[in-house]
Amino acid sequence: MREQESINISIESDIKTIAEAIFEQFGMTKNEAIELFYRQVAMTKDIPFIQRSLNEETIKAIEEINEKDNLKTYNNFAELRQDLEV
Repeated sequence: MREQESINISIESDIKTIAEAIFEQFGMTKNEAIELFYRQVAMTKDIPFIQRSLNEETIKAIEEINEKDNLKTYNNFAELRQDLEV
């Protein structure tokens, strides 16, 4: 058996409730759903969500990333949250 690790996350209560109800409809526990997400990311080296359309803000963000000279970086997630004021 492979070595297991634990993760600890915080999430809004209403999102958790809705998501867990959907997991239950698929016969999955939240642990199984999170592991499925992680496995998909590891397998595809990408975030497993379909981008249906790009709004103006997203297009601008992609253009900024492609320019790279103006790309803002952060040392950690806390710095990003502080910059976004969330």
